[in-house]
Amino acid sequence: MKAKYVVMICLLIGSSLGGIGWAIYHNSYEAGKSASDKEWQGKWDKRNLADEAAHKAQEKAQRDEERRRQKETEEIVKNAEQEKQNALADAAAADAAANRLRGTLADIRRKYAASETSRVSADAAVRHSATEAVSVLAELLEESDQRAGTLAQYADAAAGAGSTCERVYNAVTGTVK
Repeated sequence: MKAKYVVMICLLIGSSLGGIGWAIYHNSYEAGKSASDKEWQGKWDKRNLADEAAHKAQEKAQRDEERRRQKETEEIVKNAEQEKQNALADAAAADAAANRLRGTLADIRRKYAASETSRVSADAAVRHSATEAVSVLAELLEESDQRAGTLAQYADAAAGAGSTCERVYNAVTGTVK
């Protein structure tokens, strides 16, 4: 019987020592794992903070860039509006000059048509033809002047719009400083 008790005591002591060994190992393992997890969690937290700071900095930079672009665009549009007003004033001045020219042409036609020379001349048919030619040329000049004025206004508007568009594009893309 004694042998039975010795075996049981040995088994009990062996089991106890095994359990204690396993508990020590497990606690050490968990402690190491916990320390490692804390270390990695600290690294991840630092990385997350750095990412968040970088994201905020990038967002601020993008907002600043958008504000810069918007400001430049508004300034370009303001300048374009001023140029348009100047072009309209120039067009009005050119229109006034064209009206004076048309008035002068009308006076020339009237004077030439009512000229005493054309009535008294022996060659009245030739004078009448010359009067008609002057009248036709004056009308042609008047019509071409009107058409040139219309085309000039269109060209000024198109050139102004194209120039404004180009300046806005360059300001927004930053291709030309």
